[in-house]
Amino acid sequence: MGRTPFSNPVQYFLIVGVGLFSLILYLTFFIFLDVEGKLSLSLASPSTYCGSRNSYDMKETTPTTSTMTVTVTPTPKPFEPEPAYCNYCSPTDEVCKRYGSFNLARSRAYEGSNARLKRVLRKLRSGQKIKIGIVGGSVSIGYGLQDRRDNWSYLYAEHVRDMFAESTSSNATNIEVELINGSVSGTISQYMETCFREHISEDVDLVIIELAINDQRLEYLAQGYEHLIRSIFALPQKPAVINVQVMALMFSTITMGGDLHTAVAEYYDTSIISIRNVLLPHILRSTQLKPSDNSLEDYWFGHDMAGGLDLRHVSKNGHRMIADLLQSFTSRVACEGWHEDQLIGTYSEDSNVAGGWDWDPYESDRTEGLISSVPNPNEGEDVSEYVPRQLLYQKYDHTTSVPPAVPFCRTTTTLVGMVAFSTYAHPLQTMPAPFSSEGPDAFVLWSHPSNPGKVWLTGRKPGARAAFKLHTSALGRVRVTYLRSESWGLGSAWCWIDDDRQNGQRLDGYWKYKNAHVTNTHVVVKNATPGEHILYCEILEDTTEPGGATGFRISAVDAL
Repeated sequence: MGRTPFSNPVQYFLIVGVGLFSLILYLTFFIFLDVEGKLSLSLASPSTYCGSRNSYDMKETTPTTSTMTVTVTPTPKPFEPEPAYCNYCSPTDEVCKRYGSFNLARSRAYEGSNARLKRVLRKLRSGQKIKIGIVGGSVSIGYGLQDRRDNWSYLYAEHVRDMFAESTSSNATNIEVELINGSVSGTISQYMETCFREHISEDVDLVIIELAINDQRLEYLAQGYEHLIRSIFALPQKPAVINVQVMALMFSTITMGGDLHTAVAEYYDTSIISIRNVLLPHILRSTQLKPSDNSLEDYWFGHDMAGGLDLRHVSKNGHRMIADLLQSFTSRVACEGWHEDQLIGTYSEDSNVAGGWDWDPYESDRTEGLISSVPNPNEGEDVSEYVPRQLLYQKYDHTTSVPPAVPFCRTTTTLVGMVAFSTYAHPLQTMPAPFSSEGPDAFVLWSHPSNPGKVWLTGRKPGARAAFKLHTSALGRVRVTYLRSESWGLGSAWCWIDDDRQNGQRLDGYWKYKNAHVTNTHVVVKNATPGEHILYCEILEDTTEPGGATGFRISAVDAL
């Protein structure tokens, strides 16, 4: 039978006594380092040296028994209550009461970091004026509305103004928001990518794009959408961009160009607000339960002059929804930005780089010797508003860097009632003779009496020539936008740049699609050298129009 440890009573009491003596020493002698780094002992309770989180006293005992007290008291940041807009889905959030958190969450198709938008809202919060530009189509113009104040863009601008006027900022009494609605009916990304500056101011702070249903689901239109975003980012104020995706149910498919826009928007970290994400599940479900039910379409979509349902344009109620969804989203972003501003200075400089690479490797990576730390070649760089050096529609490499393009556009679509161009327009004008024809054969501005809002630079006879001075930049691409129709008596033209007539392009105004009178944008040159050029377009005697008509109508020329 084994012997029990410490079975001898003397040994047992000796061990217990040593333990008690050690405990007494710990309670009476507290070991600490003095301010010079020397080891010192003090006959005192350890609690004397264990101060609170906010302050502590350190007493030093020296051979001369002198005592020094060091007190550290961090200065707390002044308390500032949350602004009124920090109320997402709280009892005071009227938008959340109307739609519910589920539908609001669905509307935010892509949120992103919103670094640019936070910067713009910070500017407004400081009391500075901001400008909001709208780049859209007939929905954003307000087609079918009786009062422009029912337009979603007007409602949204009013909300942004009111939101900060009611905030806690001391400068909120002079909040100013200017709305510039540069929307053009029937337009697409292919036009807006170079001509948006003809419709909105160049010093805008925020641009909202609404082209999701104007663009068909075609890759070249998505490429135009990408050029549009890059060109907007290059404006002087480096604007924020929000994409508003409306819904139409009258086309051959539910999916439209906006679904290709989504990939581009994510690539450039621009947020997307979608009413289709909110409305369509409810519409589909209601018609599944009762196929004859059109109550939701009747409420959210407009009506034509005869009272029929217009599934192309949302109604006044639809405009209100767009504004509400934008309002909820913007309030969330503003609140998030406010909280971030309250934390400025509470982190070290190394960890406070916006958009920085701030995560650590897995512990298993360290122990297995794979990597000592995550690679961080962007250390210290703010990449929160970085514009990718390559296009999304390019093959990835290590060297390609697409420079910012400066769009060039001359257009007739900004002409107001044949009287004056809009404030931001550069009118489409031909060069004088001998570059362009003159006299009765010259191209002239013309519009049909029944539709004075549609203006065209029109030529009618073979041999009539129009010349335009233009400027190419990064891409070297030159295009002409012209009218195509099956029944409006349109012929053909030959277009080229400078002296390179033989490598020009034929543009046919006639096509076979009935009741489709639309503009078409055609590339004349893809790789012109950057700089000044002259574009020529001359009406051909050879025409594809069955009746032999030779008229030709130009609405814009552009370069990129």
